[in-house]
Amino acid sequence: MSTAVVERIAEQPKKADLVLLSPSPSVAEKTWEDPHPLLPIFIAGAISLILSVAFIGSILAWLALRHSGVMAP
Repeated sequence: MSTAVVERIAEQPKKADLVLLSPSPSVAEKTWEDPHPLLPIFIAGAISLILSVAFIGSILAWLALRHSGVMAP
């Protein structure tokens, strides 16, 4: 007789029941606390725009002074 016939067949275990947890009330009621979330982005954009205009303006002013003869050697 073969060993497959002699050995007992193992039974399949029961499938586990799915347990759904409801979210806790603190997570469900949590809202965004910042009323204006994009305000820091607009402030940073305005500062970078002002600095870039000042930088380009200083270069243009330097070029204008150089070509006008004020900075001639």
